[in-house]
Amino acid sequence: MDIVINDNLRPDAQILPFYLADEHTGTPLVRGRIASVGHVADTILARHNYPQDVALLQAEALAMTACLSSTLKFDGIFTLQAKGDGRARTLFADITETGAMRGYTAFAEDTAAVVSVYGVSNLPQIMGTGYMAFTVDEGATGGRYQGIVELDGPELRDAAMAWFANSEQLETTVTSASGLGDDGWQATAMMLQRIATEGGKNPNKADIEMHDDVWHTAKTLMASVKQTELLSPEITPDQLVFRLFNTLSPHVAPARPVMDECRCNMEKVEAILKQLKPEDADDLLDDDGTILVTCEFCKTERRFDTDVLAG
Repeated sequence: MDIVINDNLRPDAQILPFYLADEHTGTPLVRGRIASVGHVADTILARHNYPQDVALLQAEALAMTACLSSTLKFDGIFTLQAKGDGRARTLFADITETGAMRGYTAFAEDTAAVVSVYGVSNLPQIMGTGYMAFTVDEGATGGRYQGIVELDGPELRDAAMAWFANSEQLETTVTSASGLGDDGWQATAMMLQRIATEGGKNPNKADIEMHDDVWHTAKTLMASVKQTELLSPEITPDQLVFRLFNTLSPHVAPARPVMDECRCNMEKVEAILKQLKPEDADDLLDDDGTILVTCEFCKTERRFDTDVLAG
């Protein structure tokens, strides 16, 4: 497949901010994001032997995480984590402020099911009941913010919209899809958020009606997007914005990169091993007298001998 470069980024490894404006004044009325992370999902899923429906959900979660994170200003890590009582017990994806992503799903292997590998995952069927947490960890300041919502909707986007409603109290609509095609995994999430009317300007009735009309039209247009459009490797994120919203004065900003990049390192693993009690460490030793540690995210294997434990 030929890769079309947009802002020197792969179209399937970027977050594209955009906004829809008043056609007369150019004033932004609706902000939007498209996160296209198929390349990242493809490399992450290649390291895991997930059932098809679990892989579909993991890919969608990666796209959703990238999309939601881009609406926030943070210097650290944004995390999406769900816990359920279904086949998949833990769904995890996170992204740093620079776009480094990772993710994994813990599931019951003896209850695997095979479903469609294209479209929107069935969240209740895979995870059952539970909750989803959205967390921002500020690395520099140590600050931490978390919002928690119940898994009471049929799709991943329902939890995302509930989070926005509880946290920012701004009208928000989200859609997402993932799929495995001839060119590998594709995963895309798109969101629109109504920009609040600035205080002090006392907008008149005509301005309010115009703002309402633009928001309603934008939601209707986004609802019309097809899964094939979201996941097509032939349609770049900026092309999709102008295809959907050409009647609403769309403007795009520079795209942001996303990449598959784990944060595991040997120093952290050694620090954990040194904290083990001798009897616990003995239980982990292989026949050759070493401990094998495998990163849950990138599946990198590291072996440590007893010298580390003695340290």
